[in-house]
Amino acid sequence: MYKVGAYARVSTQREEQRTSIENQKLMFESYVDNNGWSLSELYIDKATGTKGKRKELLRLIEDIKEKKIDVVLVKDLSRLARNGQLSYSIANLMQEKGVHIISLDGMVNSLEGNVQNFGLLAWMYQQESENLSRKIKSTKEIGAINGKYQGSTPPFGYEIVKGKLSIRNDETPAIVKRIFSEYINGIGVDTIAKNLTLEEVPTPAQVIGKKNAGVEWRGNTIKTILLNPHYTGHLVQSRTSSISVVSTKRKIISKEDQVVVENTHKAIISKDVFETAEQQMKLRRKNKTAPKLHLFTNVAFCKDCGKGMWYRSSGVRYICGSYGRYGKSKCSSHAIKEVNLKQAITCDIDNFLSNLDMNLLSKQFEKKIKNALSHSTKEKKNIEDKITVIKNRKVKFAKMLADDQLDFDTYKSGTNEANNELEKLNKQKQMLDYSSNQNKVDLKKLHTDFKKFLYSEEVLPELVHRFILRIEIDSDGAPNIFYNFSKPKKALVF
Repeated sequence: MYKVGAYARVSTQREEQRTSIENQKLMFESYVDNNGWSLSELYIDKATGTKGKRKELLRLIEDIKEKKIDVVLVKDLSRLARNGQLSYSIANLMQEKGVHIISLDGMVNSLEGNVQNFGLLAWMYQQESENLSRKIKSTKEIGAINGKYQGSTPPFGYEIVKGKLSIRNDETPAIVKRIFSEYINGIGVDTIAKNLTLEEVPTPAQVIGKKNAGVEWRGNTIKTILLNPHYTGHLVQSRTSSISVVSTKRKIISKEDQVVVENTHKAIISKDVFETAEQQMKLRRKNKTAPKLHLFTNVAFCKDCGKGMWYRSSGVRYICGSYGRYGKSKCSSHAIKEVNLKQAITCDIDNFLSNLDMNLLSKQFEKKIKNALSHSTKEKKNIEDKITVIKNRKVKFAKMLADDQLDFDTYKSGTNEANNELEKLNKQKQMLDYSSNQNKVDLKKLHTDFKKFLYSEEVLPELVHRFILRIEIDSDGAPNIFYNFSKPKKALVF
């Protein structure tokens, strides 16, 4: 008897979609009963079929990998995915694991050998999604031309009233004016953010009631406000656009192609002020020097508040980032000199090695590397099998084209997808080969590396970032060192 997993999906969480889910469940149960099977798992997602985050689909894929089910039921192939690449990936995984797929519309049934339309259907559903996406974009552009704000979240200082931006009746518009004024007068975005935080001014996320909203303003938030042209009273839409229906990445649209409708709502700041701030940002970006990273940057953290430790050239020391930005109102200094931290680490590892059986350590490393190599070999075999499957699929596409079972466009689309997958798999295979060679070299150099890292100032940064996971600094400046190969240890301070 087959173990069946049924996958249902709706693209929204609206009330009327509940009926769709219930209908899909009834169809699955009826089909399973008629065939004398058992419905082992039911996977339900409420997300788009192109780029939505679908937890249940990921669970289904994991269950296929572990062979927990024998057959996957879907209402139709579009429920599974409208992304051609994802459809092919799932189909390849099923073929590899011996799991069958059946669509209740009768278009696909691998138990009966009915899979010849799979490539064509995957392509058609993606085209349908792209057409729908174009229609939605067109509708939004028409709304923008009519002065309707298309975003779900209005700019800080505004609210949406009857589809248009309206100035909020609270302190937020005054905060926007203050941000522009202070920036034009030479105050940096980080300093503006720090002062707003210290004054406990609600952040944009807090104002709109966002869950888990942060209480600290960030420099990037200030930049976003300074670069938003809506504050001048003009509606500017289509500033960015998604690359495709199957990607979450967005591209910036040139100013010439943006939809700009002037005087659609009341301005918070004048056009002159906005352009002055914009010009200031360009000048400061041009003259900005890149921040210098120091030895314990991204390694040392304040034990109490969790913020990274900041390097201070005066005294060559590190202090708590919260203290450095906000002073005593947020945390204490947790200061430690860099030379003391270096000595603590060198002494700590030296003591560790003096009590260590290096032969035993070498054997442990060798065992781990052998396990890693064994895993790499299995992964490589798995990749090679996938490559064989895809090459066979290309041959099948060619035969179907020759027998007039596929039109040329569908054949070309399917072949391009296959070539892209082959390219990725071959890169993965090369990386596995490189990794295997690196592991062999590391084992031979193990003993010399330890000594070299300990006493050479030139390679001290490599020692820190290779062997140390994290350093937490107590309020009295004592470091707690977390190593990659042992339990955390409180080091001596000199």
